[in-house]
Amino acid sequence: MRMLEKSSGLMRMLVVAFLFTGLVMSCDKDDDPKPSLSAPAVNAATDITANSFKISWAQVTGADKYLVDVSTNANFSSTLNNYSKKEVTTTNLVVTGLNAKTKYYFRVYAKKGTTTSAASGVKDATTAE
Repeated sequence: MRMLEKSSGLMRMLVVAFLFTGLVMSCDKDDDPKPSLSAPAVNAATDITANSFKISWAQVTGADKYLVDVSTNANFSSTLNNYSKKEVTTTNLVVTGLNAKTKYYFRVYAKKGTTTSAASGVKDATTAE
C-alpha cells in the first residue's frame, strides 16, 4: 500500500511538472510578433547653403519618432556630432553646422516605442561654397 501511495505522489508531481513546463513554454512563445515599421522614403535635400540643408521624408504609418544619421562617410562609419540617431517628431529636419563644399550622406529610421525600422535609402547633399 505504501508503495502505491509513493508512486501516486510521484505521479502527481510529474503531472504538475509537465503542466508547469507546458505553461512556461506557451508563455515563452512569441505569439504576438513585434509590430514592424517600414523604412522611411527619403527625399533629396533642399534649401542647400554653405552650412546647412533640409532633409525630408514620407511619414511612416505607426511611427511616432524618426532617427536621423548624417555623415561624411557613405558607410556611416562615423556620424556628425548631434546627428547620430538624432530623434525628431516631424518628417523634416534642417541639418546645420556644416562645412562649405562638403558632401554629406543622410539616412532616416522610423521608430515607435522600442521598435525601429530598417534604415531608409541613403541620400547625399553637397553644401554650397
